[in-house]
Amino acid sequence: MKPTFRSRQVGFSFVELMVSLALGMMVVGAAVKLFSQGVDATWVISQRAEMQQDLRAAQNLLLKDVSLAGAGLTGVPGESVALPSANGSPIYGCDQTGTAAGCLPNGPVNYPCIPAAACSPTLYPIMSGYQLGIVPPGATIPGGAGTDLISVVYSDTTLALDCYTATFNNPGNVITFTAPALPLPPSCVLPPGIVYPQSVNDTVVGLTPGDILLVSTPLGFAVAEVTNVAGPNGAPAPGNAYNVTFADADALNLNQNGKPNDLTQISGFVAGAGASVVGSTADRILVITYFLQTIPDPSGLTSGTTILYRQVSGHTAVPVADNVVNLQFTYDTYDSSGTLLSQLGDPTSGSTVAPNVIRKINIAHLTIHSQLGGARSSLMATQGFQAYDVQTSMSARNLSYNNRYSFH
Repeated sequence: MKPTFRSRQVGFSFVELMVSLALGMMVVGAAVKLFSQGVDATWVISQRAEMQQDLRAAQNLLLKDVSLAGAGLTGVPGESVALPSANGSPIYGCDQTGTAAGCLPNGPVNYPCIPAAACSPTLYPIMSGYQLGIVPPGATIPGGAGTDLISVVYSDTTLALDCYTATFNNPGNVITFTAPALPLPPSCVLPPGIVYPQSVNDTVVGLTPGDILLVSTPLGFAVAEVTNVAGPNGAPAPGNAYNVTFADADALNLNQNGKPNDLTQISGFVAGAGASVVGSTADRILVITYFLQTIPDPSGLTSGTTILYRQVSGHTAVPVADNVVNLQFTYDTYDSSGTLLSQLGDPTSGSTVAPNVIRKINIAHLTIHSQLGGARSSLMATQGFQAYDVQTSMSARNLSYNNRYSFH
């Protein structure tokens, strides 16, 4: 009798299969979760690093400009220059196009007039633009008003314009700059690495329309906007002459020929001298304004990007940092004896305090947020955009030292 063999199949039961599948899914799920958190953490950290870098760069540039406020204006009485206003108030915060698109978000700004009842618009080393800026989309500004602007003025030393002899042409709105003879006079101080003054129309550092000059003659000081530069091309040489024009109808309305406080008033012609005065000098000054502006999103999916801009004189503003959503300042003003007068965002509000007594500038808020929101992150970014806010104080070294600590 032959034995019979029964086939036997060995495997997992349904229960065992389900248990193993569940355990496997738990292990894979944990690994995916760890990987997802790692990716999210990397994204959050990269956003934070980008914000820090952008904020540091913006802050450094702002601090440099503010610390130089007033440099080159120490020979001007009160570090301020009265501006012409017979043909309307001069403005800043516009480029040389003079169009609405070339101005600040809320339009151009008039130079301050302190006291407002009886004065001429005046250029000061520091000019506050309290609540004259925009309200960024989605932002809540303390007080419910707009962000601030800040404008500073200082001399530009990259062009050795004061080495040239300045001669007015009748009626006084054209100045001929003549290159000096060799050897250079001791009063001609050149930038490092330069052995002879650059051409007035140099393609890199020369004068261009939109530049602002501070001109000094024995008859006083005046500020004017360059509208045209003509002269020889090529390397600068002794005797080379350049004609710089300051025509009416300039974009900033600084040129008002024949009117009080205009450049023509210190030329010698309008004053009755009948000829150009001797001993005229000129320096290019930088009127630098920081402000926020929102660039709309072309797709319409978001409200746009708010950018911190830096504008120099009558030239087109350039972006400094993206996603800066708040800019606010306060100012400490002091009298000649060192007594604190005010600590306000608008230091001249309701008083006769002029901006030339500002000694300390406080950044109340310089706020930047991340480029993207946190909807994709399972970490802290789910609460919305990440943001950094900086507060710091700085002194305009030229104003503080020369006005409070210099010896006479």
